[in-house]
Amino acid sequence: MINTSSEASKRLEQALATTREAVSIIDNLIADHEYQDVSSLVAQAAGKLLEAAAALMQSKDEAGLAALESADDLLDAVYDIIDGETDED
Repeated sequence: MINTSSEASKRLEQALATTREAVSIIDNLIADHEYQDVSSLVAQAAGKLLEAAAALMQSKDEAGLAALESADDLLDAVYDIIDGETDED
């Protein structure tokens, strides 16, 4: 394997596809899981980070920054849930 930006982009796209599959599985579990909502949001944020990395590897700075902002929003939602649950205790 030759370490090129196109190879990195290819691997990031593969990782993104796998991450999206994982999100779909998490969102459609047969039985609800206690941390299903948080896990889904974290995996979605991971997908956005992968999107950002792929865009930046292709010199698409606006798309990369937009994906980073989306990841930040998703992680904020994770912390909101966690903070809400710890406030109840």
